[in-house]
Amino acid sequence: MHITSSTHEHGASGKVYTYEADFAIGADAITWDAVVSEGGAQARSFAGSIPLTSPAIKTLAEQAVRDAIVKRIDTFDDKRTGESMAGDARQV
Repeated sequence: MHITSSTHEHGASGKVYTYEADFAIGADAITWDAVVSEGGAQARSFAGSIPLTSPAIKTLAEQAVRDAIVKRIDTFDDKRTGESMAGDARQV
């Protein structure tokens, strides 16, 4: 499944990130891959998985993936302390 281009504004820094993602619902987890960019900086790739702890998570899969991506962006931004899209994510 695909999440089309979306934006997220980091609460503390005010930086606006654009992301899109693909995700798949497996037997035990939802896996996702996202491409994230901020301003004109090089895009970065983030990936993750969300354990399926209840059948309801499958129903809410897209929102769960969006929440996971936003959390990853916020953690990434918090670690950067003012640098531009450099850090622990893979460059795309």
